[in-house]
Amino acid sequence: MTTPALNEASDYLTQEEVGQRIERLRGERGVSQRRLADAIGVDPSALSRIESGQRGLAVGELVAISEFLGVTTDELLRREVESVPLFRNEGGAGEASDALVAFEAIIDDFFAFEAAARA
Repeated sequence: MTTPALNEASDYLTQEEVGQRIERLRGERGVSQRRLADAIGVDPSALSRIESGQRGLAVGELVAISEFLGVTTDELLRREVESVPLFRNEGGAGEASDALVAFEAIIDDFFAFEAAARA
């Protein structure tokens, strides 16, 4: 009897795809290559090679990037990550809509604060 592998190799991105994902996430957050490179302790040219897929990541670099970008290492490495609900909605559509509006306001405030801190 054979058991399926828990994590098939095809579940994971290639080195080039990981680099592209890092570049995309960095861009979405408005973070320069230099800022991310400094935060994880590598030269900006090394980060450029990582993002282009020419260089792999050390484990410490992977963890530092995931922490800096606010994602899990699985989100950097895997094609699809199973989502787990953060909370249960027992209040119906109205309460869900109100919660979503409040959450979006918090996110907007965070990005406004971050932009002001960078200025």
